[in-house]
Amino acid sequence: MDPTTLLASLLSYVLPMLPAKWAADVASLGIVLAGTCAIAARHWPRPKDGSKWLWLYSLVNAIGQNAGHAANADDAAAKASPPKT
Repeated sequence: MDPTTLLASLLSYVLPMLPAKWAADVASLGIVLAGTCAIAARHWPRPKDGSKWLWLYSLVNAIGQNAGHAANADDAAAKASPPKT
């Protein structure tokens, strides 16, 4: 099952249980969070392998839906070149 279908089925299960005002607030906050992460991912260069910030960078890119579409040169270079030994 792809992530979009999984998220849609999860939301269709959870949102009817919430009052309409809360559901609108949850959806709005999710949109703001995704947009903020997309902007941060656009300007945040990829940390070096083994960095303690790499997990946070990956999380921000995942929430911001930036996987495979990074605009910064470090991400493009990291995927294009083999690891240096």
